[in-house]
Amino acid sequence: MTSVWDGLATQTEIGDGSTSRRRAMGAGDRRRWSALARQDTVDAVVAQLSDNNFYGAAIMGPRGVGKTTLARSVEHKLANKAHFIRLFGNDTETVVPYGVFRVLMARLTERESESAVSILEALADVVKTDGRGRLVVIVLDDLPSVDTSSMGVIMHLLLSGTAKLMVMARHPGDLPEDIVWMIKDRLLGETRIEPFSREETRALLAKALGGTVVESVVGSLFNSSAGNPLVLHALVNEYLAQGVLHNRAGVWVLEDLSAVSWDSVLSEVVFSRLARESAVVNQGVRKMAVLKRLPLSVAITVLGEETLWELEERGLIKIARGGRRTVSLAENYIAESVSGWLSTAEKASLFQEISEIVSLDPNGMTDQELLLFAAWSNDAGMVMEPKVAIAAARAAVQLGDPKLGLDCCAHVPAGHELEVEAAQARSRAYYIMANYPRSVAVLEVVDPRMLAGRCAEEQAAWASDLVNSLLWVPGGYFRIEQVLAELELRLQEFPADHQETVLARRHLNLARFSFLVHKGDFAQVAQELEAESKGTGDLAYRLNCACLLTMVMAATGREVESMELSASIDAQVNEFDVVLRFSDWHLQARVLALTWSGQWRTCEALLKDVVEQYVRVTPYGGGVLELALGVAYTYAGLGAQAGSVLLTAAAQLEVRDTWHSLGLVYSALAFAFAQSNDEKNARLYLKKAQIAVPYTLWTHRSVAKFFQQMAQRWMGDDSVPARMVSTALADAAEGKFTPASIGFFGATLTGTDEEFKWLEESSLKRQGAMAGINVALAQAHRTGNPRVALEAAAEAEALELPAVEFRSAAVALDLAHILGDSKAAMSAQKRLDRLRHTLSVLPISPTVPAVKLTSRELQIARLARLGQGNRAIATRIGVSVRTVEGHLYQVFAKLGISSRDELELFSEL
Repeated sequence: MTSVWDGLATQTEIGDGSTSRRRAMGAGDRRRWSALARQDTVDAVVAQLSDNNFYGAAIMGPRGVGKTTLARSVEHKLANKAHFIRLFGNDTETVVPYGVFRVLMARLTERESESAVSILEALADVVKTDGRGRLVVIVLDDLPSVDTSSMGVIMHLLLSGTAKLMVMARHPGDLPEDIVWMIKDRLLGETRIEPFSREETRALLAKALGGTVVESVVGSLFNSSAGNPLVLHALVNEYLAQGVLHNRAGVWVLEDLSAVSWDSVLSEVVFSRLARESAVVNQGVRKMAVLKRLPLSVAITVLGEETLWELEERGLIKIARGGRRTVSLAENYIAESVSGWLSTAEKASLFQEISEIVSLDPNGMTDQELLLFAAWSNDAGMVMEPKVAIAAARAAVQLGDPKLGLDCCAHVPAGHELEVEAAQARSRAYYIMANYPRSVAVLEVVDPRMLAGRCAEEQAAWASDLVNSLLWVPGGYFRIEQVLAELELRLQEFPADHQETVLARRHLNLARFSFLVHKGDFAQVAQELEAESKGTGDLAYRLNCACLLTMVMAATGREVESMELSASIDAQVNEFDVVLRFSDWHLQARVLALTWSGQWRTCEALLKDVVEQYVRVTPYGGGVLELALGVAYTYAGLGAQAGSVLLTAAAQLEVRDTWHSLGLVYSALAFAFAQSNDEKNARLYLKKAQIAVPYTLWTHRSVAKFFQQMAQRWMGDDSVPARMVSTALADAAEGKFTPASIGFFGATLTGTDEEFKWLEESSLKRQGAMAGINVALAQAHRTGNPRVALEAAAEAEALELPAVEFRSAAVALDLAHILGDSKAAMSAQKRLDRLRHTLSVLPISPTVPAVKLTSRELQIARLARLGQGNRAIATRIGVSVRTVEGHLYQVFAKLGISSRDELELFSEL
């Protein structure tokens, strides 16, 4: 797929196989961009201009929404059919008669200019002459004023049929009264356009860039542009020019936005926007660009009430309704650009001026306000008190802004008493950025003497952070055991019943629990987690234990309980406003529980909602949510659907490998491509998966291994089933009944009686619909009952699992043939015929031949299936009608049917 920049942009290698594009935005570029957007709206305006029932079209919409661009697209579409006359108004208070027609007036003779009547007739003749028989369209674009004489000429040209009108304005109040009257009387077609929605932004970016655009890019560009098409275009151009927007294997991803400079194309847009404003308004915008967002009461004090209301009237600020009413610039791109124009000295001066007007006391601020205070201070190059800096750093990390957290930590000098807290905040920031080695390193450089002087809780908190980072680095498991053992010894030096020691024990417990869950030692930790999550007091501790417990439940056959517990955690977090350390774990557990139990549709809805919220909060962690959705599709057997989502996830994870998820995404891609009969790509990603970083969650490793083995199996590797059975047996022995059951299910496409027994036993220890399907299939094999397999097929159909349904139907057909159960065979065959066209690769094929018909029975059955009557069949093959009737009776008996219509169900005839 090509992009709107192809042929104009130059590609620059970035060093990782991806490319960026560098170029300037010109008029031609803007036309190409606009050609991709709102073509239905362009067609609607063209239709209004061509409709004899209308005198033209009015295009209404707020500033910057793209009215002029839309009008240009209309002109381009009618270029060979119409002549356009662009009229320019007078923005002064002096009224000049015929002012908008001043260019045409210069072409009139002295005699033609003698009176109003002669001017009217002469201008009409000029317009007709220039039109040369084509449709003439007068274009009025957002005019401040049109004098009475000019309006009279326009109305004459319209009412006489000489010309049509295309007028653009923000709202009807900006238009001359005559035009407002025409709109109200439906003499002018009216089209209102609004800023792009998120969905329109996504579609436009995909067309313009010529590839898939990850959700984080869509969210960033949509939020920054506020749906303004001109700004959206400028932002894309800016990102491309500065090398932060990259194409990775057809997927567009963003690198570090903090490196973006806002001083080129986008600044031109903002400069043009503010050039029309007064000095007072511009000064207010500068202050708001420094402050970003602040309470309404403070904004009134800082800006002055009149300036504030003027800024709102001009559409430059927005005031949040409800709760703590806050004020901010209406469009992020203006804030970023104006802030970029200001020097550090200018920012410091503005900040100093503001701080003299109002008291900016960090101690009385909410976390959000504290972050704003920190951003102001950093922007202005001012120094924060270490205590305030640490509070801001913690809030930044908690709210998903690790870069601001690191900037705040820089205000804590080496050797300061808060050095340990600064190291912990840095570690968490690097963790969010998926720089796990750095996350470990900043903790380990802390002076042991400084750490030894801390209370029990502070020492345990430091150790807990270290364990959390060590989980993701080489040799981390061994080092964690040392950290936990040393912490246990230190805590024995403190009074056991002291409150600080109790809190320290909780840090130790969570560190140990997370370590065991990460390793997959579920049997060792399950009972303790359950007890701690049901305890009393310290809600955050109990909920963190519950988060880890959801993962344990999902893997040990308690999928339904895991989903219920996860929903309960969310409810309590929202009710009590609790911040959880392990909230991501319970989301992963819910996704896995839904997926493993066959509820991929519910999982899909959950993840799409979470993705929408997540990208608005932080650009970090990109790819993991798309990965989760791709995993759900892969388990569901939707290879093509999974592939597109997983490629998007892979592109982001190759930039920032959050939770070392690349091995899983590559494994899922291998299986997805195998399901889609794309063996070349399946083998490519299988090879990538096998060399990916292994330091990740046990559940990630388990799912990745399953996908790799299933990919190999779908590509014909007969050695895989034995390995899958061995893995499943080991999982079952450790109480991991969910992956054990799934493994047996994958291994037993052609399993032994013993393997089906293991499938049944492990599945009976699970919860959810998919466990029921597994049990039914195992019992169908064990008892030879096709009806049980058909029940499994029906359940799979209800869950929209086509591969599982096909497998169940194939088993039912084989068993029906063995028993001679024609009705069951017919029902199974009907399912298989429907599903054959929906699956690129069939998971299994029936192996037991159907009931054999004699050659004469087969001949007669085929003719009957084509709709021929008994007499016609008898005449055609040269036998009596009675003979035909007798053969059909035998056919019906063998196939288990009672009418000719049912022959349609047997496609093999």
